[in-house]
Amino acid sequence: MLAGIVSLRAQAPAHISFQKISFEEAKKQAKETGKLIFLDGYTSWCAPCKWMEGNVFNQKEVADFYNTNFINTKYDCEVGEGIDLAKKYGIRSFPTYLFLDAEGTLVYRTQSRMEVQAFLKEGQQATNKEFHIPVLQARFAAGEHDPAFLLRYIAVMNSVDPKQEQAARQALDKLADDNFLKTPTGWQAIKQLGQNGNDKYGKFFLANKAYFKSTVPQDEFLAKEQHLLRYAMYGYIRNKDVAEFEKGLAYFEGSDDIDNKVDGAMYRVEWVSEHGTDKEFVQLTNKLRKGILKDQAEKLSFIARRNSGKYGKDKEPSKELLNQCYELAKQAVQLDENSYSNQGTFADVCILLKKKKEAVKAAQAARALAENETSKIIKLADALLERAKNI
Repeated sequence: MLAGIVSLRAQAPAHISFQKISFEEAKKQAKETGKLIFLDGYTSWCAPCKWMEGNVFNQKEVADFYNTNFINTKYDCEVGEGIDLAKKYGIRSFPTYLFLDAEGTLVYRTQSRMEVQAFLKEGQQATNKEFHIPVLQARFAAGEHDPAFLLRYIAVMNSVDPKQEQAARQALDKLADDNFLKTPTGWQAIKQLGQNGNDKYGKFFLANKAYFKSTVPQDEFLAKEQHLLRYAMYGYIRNKDVAEFEKGLAYFEGSDDIDNKVDGAMYRVEWVSEHGTDKEFVQLTNKLRKGILKDQAEKLSFIARRNSGKYGKDKEPSKELLNQCYELAKQAVQLDENSYSNQGTFADVCILLKKKKEAVKAAQAARALAENETSKIIKLADALLERAKNI
């Protein structure tokens, strides 16, 4: 009998053990154990919150680390005590994760949906005093401007206080001359702060690509190169810069990585959607949906959704364009009928084309799938079904 009980326990699914206790009780436990409080600030309608529950909180390595190191709590920030906690700690986006000491002092803070390893890293940093907010603030106020320290301060303050983050960035900018940016710490600054080809760090990387290609790890170099190019591609499309767009396109389409090739296809669609004719759009997307995008349900659905409503209320899309969006959305559903987004997009396009039978069927499927989403999505699905029925 005992062996059976042990076996059942071993098979029990791992999960962060969230305690249903008041915040005062959490502080009491923190004081008794010497642990920090981990507070998950969520709402009932937050899709990223639900995603974290089903994909990250239930992973053994996450559960083991958080259950060992923290008093784990979660509060709906629109209900009961969660409302006051959200006000006290300035929780405005969801999910927000707070790490607090026994006095309720904020020690570390992060937010949003993230993958397992990223979430583990946040927890590990929360247990390291080198990343604690009061410690960092005191050191910065005392005049510490070591570049490695400033990068850590900037990363932490990004989720805490934009003004303090900006003050640290200004301090780092003064130190970040050409010589510094070619050091190992300078490369860390480029990786962390280089967001586009117009900022200080992205611009320096682009101007010195040959140097970095030979001095930094190849995977890091490629990641930064691709990050900056992806940002630039939308600028080339927006400004109709044919030469630079084609150069960027050659990079993605010539890559051995299938994800890069798919990105290249999506950039082509974006260009034609912005600058081409409906006929060109049909020709291109027919080629892609039978080729590199033939298995890409999410991409096909995105193209259909974006282009079936791209003119908004100013101009009705042509029948030729809508018919092609119908084919794209239908293919997406055939590839993945269990996607709310795919079914919803197909229903929307069918409504525009007055295809009532298909519109109702897709809207009903979307409504059923919405049960696994948020309350807001459920309301949108209800409205979609009503529109389909009223054709």
